[in-house]
Amino acid sequence: MTICLDPGHGMSNRKLRLYDPGATNGDVNEATIVMSWANVLREILMTRGHRVIRTRKDSGDPAPVGQRAGIAKEYGCEIMLSLHCNAADGKANGTETFYRGEANAAKAREINDAVVKILGTRDRGIKTEAESQHKRLAVMSFQPCFLLEIGFIDHDGDMTKMMSPKLREAACRALADVLTSTAPKKA
Repeated sequence: MTICLDPGHGMSNRKLRLYDPGATNGDVNEATIVMSWANVLREILMTRGHRVIRTRKDSGDPAPVGQRAGIAKEYGCEIMLSLHCNAADGKANGTETFYRGEANAAKAREINDAVVKILGTRDRGIKTEAESQHKRLAVMSFQPCFLLEIGFIDHDGDMTKMMSPKLREAACRALADVLTSTAPKKA
């Protein structure tokens, strides 16, 4: 398969030549956490023989949010996973996955369940794109695309789990299994 991994935020995400760290907790930022997850997941998928395209390769790689879906289309990807961390008030916690189109609900559930099972985070469930804070997500103009909010960066328990190399590796193995099982339909 050809799989697109989109580590959210980063250089030129919203504004040219400006680094968008995403949500932060002290000196830790979302863009760095999701890049580490994308890199581990990429290695696992490639070891299994899959082709992996990333929308950005490191903190300096410019990746405007409006162009990310086009990258997946350009390379003929069969599925796209956008990785993010939530933030709220330090009390909210858990994992949730956004999707577009009812045909993709089952795959969204598999993605969410895989992460919740490994990390032991609270299951915040799956939600349609319209239930996100933006109502329309630019990355979802590529289909099928799933936006995974791994956990809350401002919740100590979630952050500890997201930062654990052992848990990240196990969760990425589970995600690789889900991503390469039966592909969801175009929405």
